[in-house]
Amino acid sequence: MTARLSVILTMDCEPALFECSPLAVSLSGSGPATYEEGERSIRGYVESAARNGYPVTLFAHPEVAVAQSSLLLELQSAGNCLGMHLHPYKFDDKRYPDDLGAFSGDQQRELVSDATEVWSNALGQHPRFFRGGVFSANDDTFRVLHQLGFEGGSVSCPGRVLPQAKAVWAGTQLYPHRANLSFRMIDGTSDFVEVPISVDTKRPMTTRDHTSHRGDRHEAGFEWPYIPSRRYDHEAVVDGVLRRSVADNSTFPTYVTNTHQDQDYMDPLHPATMNLSTIFQALRKTADDLAIELVGRTVSDMCDQVRDST
Repeated sequence: MTARLSVILTMDCEPALFECSPLAVSLSGSGPATYEEGERSIRGYVESAARNGYPVTLFAHPEVAVAQSSLLLELQSAGNCLGMHLHPYKFDDKRYPDDLGAFSGDQQRELVSDATEVWSNALGQHPRFFRGGVFSANDDTFRVLHQLGFEGGSVSCPGRVLPQAKAVWAGTQLYPHRANLSFRMIDGTSDFVEVPISVDTKRPMTTRDHTSHRGDRHEAGFEWPYIPSRRYDHEAVVDGVLRRSVADNSTFPTYVTNTHQDQDYMDPLHPATMNLSTIFQALRKTADDLAIELVGRTVSDMCDQVRDST
């Protein structure tokens, strides 16, 4: 029987920069200048994924849900998945001027509840999946999300050590799993399913060769499928992730990407579009070499598979 590997393409959809405070932009400058620019990016990404046989999971910030509800619902009806994305300081920089992992469980519950209300009112449905900005979280995060009715998410970036963003995932699980509601770093038995971003554990980043999005502060971890990156060797990352999944004999082998809607995926010569094309080609090549079948899934699909199988 041919082994199968799930390819999960995601996109974090940020508020347009004109809506963000100077503090928010200083902490995270990702996001389109306008929502028109953002729509062009989203449509280009989804269309490119569809041409290659993959659905997309869109993690939309509450402001995006309000500004682009028709677009998001249209794409959801076409088979793509919606979740909620959240940078606390982009949502309310007066009450929450830091990353998610900086806040207590009670503070996170209030913040995520308020954000969920905005998101739900805009889209007419409760968000089922979650990703925090910068993969920031602490040991309260999974429990809070579970209590607020989230079914799963893509919260972690295995190996990331970025303390200034309260995003520390060194040694955490590499593959989809039921979350532990007390200690985020290990498997649990909860109904909340975590789908980590993929990383190539044989391609480490060090504080000497990588400067984070926060300027002079440094990050440690591994190269990962952040599609716009011009530093990473995307072909090598694909090869490394797929070969490790086979070698590990993982129950849920995955290749999980990310990007933002501030890249012009309608332009075939845009660097991010070219990286995406490289990734699609590398996926086919390495899958052929390993004699495995690639299956396009959403985060929703993956969460269902984990719950049904464990």
